[in-house]
Amino acid sequence: MEIIYFLIASFLVVVVPGPTVSLIIANSLKSGMRAGILNVVGTQLGLIILILLLALGFKVISPFLEDVIKVVRIIGAVYLMTLGYLSFTSKNLSDNSEKLNKFDKKYVLQGLIVILSNPKAFLFLGAFIPQFININQPIGSQIIYFGILFMIVGAIFDGMYAAVFGKFREIIINKYINILNKLGGTLLFFVGLWLLFY
Repeated sequence: MEIIYFLIASFLVVVVPGPTVSLIIANSLKSGMRAGILNVVGTQLGLIILILLLALGFKVISPFLEDVIKVVRIIGAVYLMTLGYLSFTSKNLSDNSEKLNKFDKKYVLQGLIVILSNPKAFLFLGAFIPQFININQPIGSQIIYFGILFMIVGAIFDGMYAAVFGKFREIIINKYINILNKLGGTLLFFVGLWLLFY
């Protein structure tokens, strides 16, 4: 039953839109479903890092966490805001589907930056996962176990966002190219602002 409660709680957390979901939607609209899926890959890599850090011990890394996150957040925010501006001012929406047939690191990097530059993600995991831990069992392995479950739930629903908005893009791309450019660019810009002031 504990696992069921954890999965339900994870679902409720994941479905609430945040910087990660906004990024996935923006890139799915701008460049198609594959771009959004690659964002999901990046966020999952970021979650692996956060979960491993949590398993190693919150107290050990917490003194350095704030400074590292501040630097990554500023760099990530400027990067995403620049991408948003370039997309918003673009005259047409190039079809990136052919370019994305290969593993495009750019979108993976974006997902990684967004998750790692959000201090609340780490603090949330640090407050959320321990509620389901049995103190009579090894703590580190339990954190990793529940962290993996959380990642699976996140990957499923983030992937659904990418699929839905990527399909939406395919349906309307021929008629509303400029609108998609501006919508995707605006979302990317505001994700950058979100990271800067969140």
